[in-house]
Amino acid sequence: MQRILRLGSVALATVAFLCVLKLRVVPVWAGEGNPTDALRKLMSSALSAAKEHDQAGLEQIARSLQIPNYETWFKATFGEQEGTRLAAAYAASMAKDEKDFPKLLQGMADSEAELLVEDARESKTSAGNFCGPTLVKSAKNLASFYSVKLDWTSSTGEAKRLGVGYFTLVDGAYRRLNCASLGLFGPIRVGGNVQHARLIKSVQPVYPVEARQAGISGTVRLHVLIAKDGTMEQLEIVSGHPLLAQAALDAVRQWTYKPTLLNGQPVEVDTTIDVIFSLNSQPSP
Repeated sequence: MQRILRLGSVALATVAFLCVLKLRVVPVWAGEGNPTDALRKLMSSALSAAKEHDQAGLEQIARSLQIPNYETWFKATFGEQEGTRLAAAYAASMAKDEKDFPKLLQGMADSEAELLVEDARESKTSAGNFCGPTLVKSAKNLASFYSVKLDWTSSTGEAKRLGVGYFTLVDGAYRRLNCASLGLFGPIRVGGNVQHARLIKSVQPVYPVEARQAGISGTVRLHVLIAKDGTMEQLEIVSGHPLLAQAALDAVRQWTYKPTLLNGQPVEVDTTIDVIFSLNSQPSP
């Protein structure tokens, strides 16, 4: 029975989208297949509208992808606290996202792009794929999320990929979630020298007595994950003498950086830190 209801909601989403596209003929998923097939067909139709320079049609599609009663939906899906935050971010970016979506598709109008649609529940978290798994993990109900990407080859033969966003079914129609607008970012990779310029509090490591007596010096390299507030979240040793490693960890764990912002939102930072131990001078990062 649940399967029938689920298929019915997707069919309704397809019909609703067809209405937006007026008389544009689109193959309708009528129950055989899965939601990713249906979403792929709908996005193919949107790309066709872009290729035909149907600006009015694209604007209608963009409006149809917005979530009605978004405050209620975000709170019901992600809980009161996180839902309130996401709803506020969504409201702040609604107008911009509505204008940007047609532009995004228009930018691909002259490219022979391949549509990739994936169920976020089948994705694994990685540096380039953070939003989908986060949506799935944060959801308090059985909401489903689907990523849409476009693959194409540039004029120089370089493989390119563009993320269109994540989509979910709300009130029987597909709605788009812009991860950047919602502030759902994964850790960004920053070089050690670049990140060092953002350091606002550092604690010098205490030179281990045993290491000094043994004449041991050198560099301990740490791989760290800096939290959104600039404090240390995770640390691990990459290289360095065992007698120096713990002192480096104990010191760097107390460091604080100026928060890193992406599109105005604080993000985690993945970087490396070198801690130098010299017998002839004070240890320095």
